[in-house]
Amino acid sequence: MWQGVYPALTTKFTEDDRLDFEEMERCFKILVDAGVDGLIACGSLGEGPMLNHDERIDVLKAVQQAAAGRPTLLTICEPGTREACRLAERAAREGASGLMIVPSPIYFTNRDETIANLKAIAAAGDLPVMI
Repeated sequence: MWQGVYPALTTKFTEDDRLDFEEMERCFKILVDAGVDGLIACGSLGEGPMLNHDERIDVLKAVQQAAAGRPTLLTICEPGTREACRLAERAAREGASGLMIVPSPIYFTNRDETIANLKAIAAAGDLPVMI
C-alpha cells in the first residue's frame, strides 16, 4: 500500500511546555522539501504517548497542513484497546490517511490477544494501517 520514506516526526514544545506549531511546521517542511513520501505523527518512541488525545489530533492537523498532499498517519500506542479505538476513530474523522499501530507498551499479551487488539483498532479507525 505505502511505499517509500515515512519518518516518525518529533513533536516540538515551547519553553513553557506548550506545543510549538511554528517549529513543527518548519521541521515538517524540511522533510517534505527533501522528498519524503508521507509523514507519521506522534510516534511511540518519542513524546506521542505522553500527549492527550486532543494534543495528538492537533499535531496530526499540523502534519496534514505541512504534508503537501502526502499521506499522514497517526500513531496509536495506547495501553488499552478501548482508548486506542477511540483515538483511531477520531483520527479517521480528522482525515488521517492511515494509522501506525503499536501494540500496548504496558501489557504483555499473547499472539491471539495482540492480533485481536490490532484488528479492533484497525476496524475502529476503518483506515489502512502500518504495524
